[in-house]
Amino acid sequence: MEKKLRNFLEKYIGQGTQKNDTVTQEAVDLLVLTARGDHIEQEIIDYGTAHPEAPFWDFLNFIKPGLDGITQEELLADGEED
Repeated sequence: MEKKLRNFLEKYIGQGTQKNDTVTQEAVDLLVLTARGDHIEQEIIDYGTAHPEAPFWDFLNFIKPGLDGITQEELLADGEED
């Protein structure tokens, strides 16, 4: 699945309207790593296939917040139980 996602995302390299939003190999590599950890590879591919006009940066919306999907609120609540 990782290879499939990487191949899918690499077509976005070099796209962007300004220098600071141009998609780089590093951005693709980081998203692949994160997607693998969050198990969202297929979600990204499905969304990108259904929305071919969507920019690469839209895929960041699929990343779960916090550390391994744990939000700051959950961490704080967990600490209050002691």
